[in-house]
Amino acid sequence: MADSESGRAFHFFIANFIIQLMCLWAGYKSFLALGQSDKAEMRQWLQFWVVYCAWCVLELFLDNILFYMPLYPEVKMAIVAGLIFGGGATKIYDPYLKAQIEKAEKMVKKQLKNSGTRVD
Repeated sequence: MADSESGRAFHFFIANFIIQLMCLWAGYKSFLALGQSDKAEMRQWLQFWVVYCAWCVLELFLDNILFYMPLYPEVKMAIVAGLIFGGGATKIYDPYLKAQIEKAEKMVKKQLKNSGTRVD
């Protein structure tokens, strides 16, 4: 049983290493986009980072369940690759995430205003 769990942990390590490499690529492309005047390119990478961060927060709560899901490391790599290389971030951000973030932004601004904190 210990060998099975250590094998699974190593599998997760390799998958996460590959995902980190993909994120390095996304970071590099984001850096390049900042140096250009192409707003569509900047928007694409900002959307990726917002979606990826939302995924990371969700994964934080579901990690103990997802760890035991068969092929989860491969699924996660495919999802991240789709977000980066397949334009998936825009397909998730525009119809789903944007409205939720706007609702949260209004609540946060209201709470900050009520607490006397300056909101710019």
